[in-house]
Amino acid sequence: MAKHKPNWLKQPHIAQLVANDLVPLVIKAIPIKGSSTPTLKPSRRTKLIAKAEQEMLAHLEKPLTLKELAKRLGSSSSALSYGFQDFFGMSPMRYLKVRRLNALRRCLKATDSDRSNVAILANQFGFWSAGHFARDYKAMFGELPSQTLQGTAKLRQ
Repeated sequence: MAKHKPNWLKQPHIAQLVANDLVPLVIKAIPIKGSSTPTLKPSRRTKLIAKAEQEMLAHLEKPLTLKELAKRLGSSSSALSYGFQDFFGMSPMRYLKVRRLNALRRCLKATDSDRSNVAILANQFGFWSAGHFARDYKAMFGELPSQTLQGTAKLRQ
């Protein structure tokens, strides 16, 4: 679709569907890799990862380290790392970055470009390096955050 009908993807409701529905489904559909030496029983690991995910989503706009997350959940950093690798195929911090990028994209699309600043919004979601943020955002969405913000303004006109 993106290649043959790029304008179709620019419709506000399509972008919202992708961000809110498709991305979480894709993340959940990532194949689970078997661990040769699991540190937790599968049911306990599942509960731990679910709690970790809830904690991350509840605090997307606050700084969070793996060590802090493990401490809040009464777990170890390695248990969280193995669990996220098994369930999502990525580290907990990578997962958090993906979720933050998606949340920030939704924010950019819902914000008036005349009253917003990409850097300020990025800082609110824990992205402190403008260069790294722009690189990660473009790699994930195929455009710069400023283009998302400007594109939203064009759709409103």
